[in-house]
Amino acid sequence: MLLGKFVDYGTDNQVVNVEDITYSHARQYLLNCQEKGDKAGTMNNKLLRIRAFLNYMVECEVIKNNPAKKQ
Repeated sequence: MLLGKFVDYGTDNQVVNVEDITYSHARQYLLNCQEKGDKAGTMNNKLLRIRAFLNYMVECEVIKNNPAKKQ
């Protein structure tokens, strides 16, 4: 599961609450994926899934803004 690896990354970096996710966390995760050899299409898919999850958290009023959204 693509989102599961993002959750694992967050846990490894002491981000245990969705409210604590920042733009930097998402960016650093994708940079790590790139360093591990992920292709552009795979990284775009991961970013889409992260954004969709965070959009859902906004809809559920868990967070106010999606930190992975384009600035």
